Amino acid sequence: MIIKNINAAGLFGGASLNFVLLTLINTDGIDVHEIRKSTAVPYPESLAGDIRAIIGKRLLNYADLEADENVQQLKENMCDFYAETLSQFLGNEAADVVGIDGLTIGYDAENKCSYQLENGQKLSDISGYKIVTHFHKADLLSGGQAAPLSPPLINAIGQKINKPVLFIDIETVCSLIYLGESGEITAFDCAPGRAMIEDWTFKRANMQTDYNGKYAALGKVHTQIVDALLKHKFLRKNPPKSLDIMTFSEKREHLEGLSLEDGTATATAFIAEAVYQAALDFLPKIPHDIYVIGSGLRNPTLMRMLKQNFAPRELKFLPNGEVYGAISTAFNAARRVYSLPITFPTTTGAYEPMSGGEIYEKK
Repeated sequence: MIIKNINAAGLFGGASLNFVLLTLINTDGIDVHEIRKSTAVPYPESLAGDIRAIIGKRLLNYADLEADENVQQLKENMCDFYAETLSQFLGNEAADVVGIDGLTIGYDAENKCSYQLENGQKLSDISGYKIVTHFHKADLLSGGQAAPLSPPLINAIGQKINKPVLFIDIETVCSLIYLGESGEITAFDCAPGRAMIEDWTFKRANMQTDYNGKYAALGKVHTQIVDALLKHKFLRKNPPKSLDIMTFSEKREHLEGLSLEDGTATATAFIAEAVYQAALDFLPKIPHDIYVIGSGLRNPTLMRMLKQNFAPRELKFLPNGEVYGAISTAFNAARRVYSLPITFPTTTGAYEPMSGGEIYEKK
């Protein structure tokens, strides 16, 4: 197969109830030649409410999720929302392939379940585009953790950066991607991310998130609670490892009784500290060059706390850094077209480099 530049779109749902990220890039699956445009689109409130109800059921078995009528109805509604959002975003722009990494409502690597609200065939039939979905499936079946999926994109970007270099990817969970001097890649989920803050602010004040880190900036960090949260068994587990957004939900009880501001500040401080501790514990060394990517960049209080933890090293940022979840999805879709791997033994624990994603075309 001849590898050539194509226009690849990406829609990233992650596990956030706030918005989806979209992008359109020009790539050959090896390098990103141009990021043509990107945006974030909020979920309608009614849809976000339905998602919260489903996530709260904690169905982690694939068969049960497939059999649940409410889940399947929500999947159809999400598909309609994704199709409309994608159409409005692309407009008259041409896309050779569209990657869809829909919102994850169930994850259990041990039982080989990573369930996203997406329907590749229906999306292709509606939009007419070649759709790639289910990026996690092949890796799970090969014994991997199915996450993180950003290392191929980070490795491509890292070819132009002096190594060693560390990337901190802050989405609903946080991941570390380390590129070594000899070209080695180490990656793993390391801490809860925006999901923990969103869970607290919604339960405490019916707010979708701590917009602009405002409440965390006003609150007091309760260090004894941070220390207690840092004893969670996931944080001591050796990589490769991946994180379900609900893993730390039972620890919200530590925040109960705190004000909205203090609870948000404490949760935010815990995330920043857990990321730093993971870098200390599991990386060969913390390099001088550190880049932060992901939608967590929207939270300046979290960024300030990370800067304090990693000082005197300076945290750096990339253009379009807030939408790297969508850029990674588009890039992985292009790699699937060319049968290039998206997961590796040192990033997910798969037994060999794995191509991932199922391709759907309009019937």
